[in-house]
Amino acid sequence: MRMKRILFALDELLIRAATPTKLFVLLALSLLSYVNLFAQTGTTQINRAAVGKQVFYFDNGGKLKSPLKVYYFSPKANPDSLPIVILMHGAHRDASAYMDGLVDAATVFNCIVVAPEFDKDTYPETDMYNLGNVYNKREHGFTKKEDWTFELIEPLFDEVVKQTRSIDKGYYFYGHSAGGQFVTRFMLWEPVNRIIRAAAANPGWYTLPSKDVDFPFGLKKSNVPDSNIPAMWAKKVFLLLGTADVIRESVDFNSSAQADAQGQNRFERGQYFFKMAKSNAESLNTPFNWTEVFVPGIGHDNQNMSKFALSLFFMDIK
Repeated sequence: MRMKRILFALDELLIRAATPTKLFVLLALSLLSYVNLFAQTGTTQINRAAVGKQVFYFDNGGKLKSPLKVYYFSPKANPDSLPIVILMHGAHRDASAYMDGLVDAATVFNCIVVAPEFDKDTYPETDMYNLGNVYNKREHGFTKKEDWTFELIEPLFDEVVKQTRSIDKGYYFYGHSAGGQFVTRFMLWEPVNRIIRAAAANPGWYTLPSKDVDFPFGLKKSNVPDSNIPAMWAKKVFLLLGTADVIRESVDFNSSAQADAQGQNRFERGQYFFKMAKSNAESLNTPFNWTEVFVPGIGHDNQNMSKFALSLFFMDIK
């Protein structure tokens, strides 16, 4: 009834408009009103009885003003015993396409895939996504932990567990490109997590475990406690590097001097980071459970890299 009254009122205003200018303004206002009426609010439900791909919204217990759009895929109905993979998209913020590229592999390995979409309007630029919103450039300072984008992953897992009635106590974490950057930094800023295995594929550049390099390219002047580092290396993580990911001429490629100090392309930068990571773990005398994996002939290609990630997750490859 409320909707009908609003639409009727808008129609009356349009009828009474005396000039083309007024008509244009009122039409614009009516469109904005329709958008607001249909704007998504609150967490919505997963249809656990459905098979395939669907969408739900997550507001983190009302903490998010704009709920996060989340793509969900399950190869079977009522998937309470299936493992859960959280998938992080790249810089184009195309979670749906990333999900589509993983559906076949998810069906083969019989797992749920959950892909949050961090849209550019709500999470603009590299700082809000790749860097997890730990730093605010405009205010020139580090943000409160509750404002980090990283802080949404564990509650999202809890929401999926609750809605699917899952028995899972942990999750698998995979990201490609900007999503791969998100994964590596999540491990650094969020050492207390329930990740079983993680994989970061073809990240563009890294936050190095070095206090000789300024943040965000290193830990100098960062807000990362020293105690976070051992926990990061202790997790089972695969760094997937496509041997053909050597192209610099792309819109999203970071060609700054600081990034180039890590290597001239993504393949070189990954090797540089891994070598430094292993050396850092040795200097701390702490377990190092990361594995560097070269994927032959593959470039900056999520669909092919994601298949390797799921194989490493579920085929018990050491």
